[in-house]
Amino acid sequence: MKEFLNVLRVLIAVEVGIVVFCYLEDNIIWLYNTQIAFFSVSLIILGSFIGYSNMVKAQIQNGNVGEDILKKYEDPYNMDDEEDEIKEEELKKYKNKKLKWYEAVLFYFKGGFNLLRIAGYVALIAGFIWLAKNEMFEYISFLFGVSVVPVITLVYLYLSKKRFNKTD
Repeated sequence: MKEFLNVLRVLIAVEVGIVVFCYLEDNIIWLYNTQIAFFSVSLIILGSFIGYSNMVKAQIQNGNVGEDILKKYEDPYNMDDEEDEIKEEELKKYKNKKLKWYEAVLFYFKGGFNLLRIAGYVALIAGFIWLAKNEMFEYISFLFGVSVVPVITLVYLYLSKKRFNKTD
């Protein structure tokens, strides 16, 4: 959570810089495009973070720490393990407990579906339509606004990983 708050602080600082730049340049079209794009992408990423965070918390509460569901489909009878003997009783218990392929897919994707994330996509599409209808859409500034959040996040995480590796 600490890393998330640090990234949020950096994003807010960059966003304030973009707003100040647009006002100083007196370019209201760039301001609208970048703000709509930035706001909607921020909602999408925040929704993704919350959704996956809730999914991980639910897995920890269920006691599924370190368990890889997809591994059960790649090697359902643990043939890759060093043990050659499989107890018949354990095999029957496992067969009854095994998830179907669509349950595993839904399990991994449910972290991505969240109301905040969907609202972000709606805001992105609605903002694009509004800008295009009012003849204020400028693709360069819109793409700039969309790319700010992922680029800043990746750069921040890369630098923090470098810093973490130096301390070890």
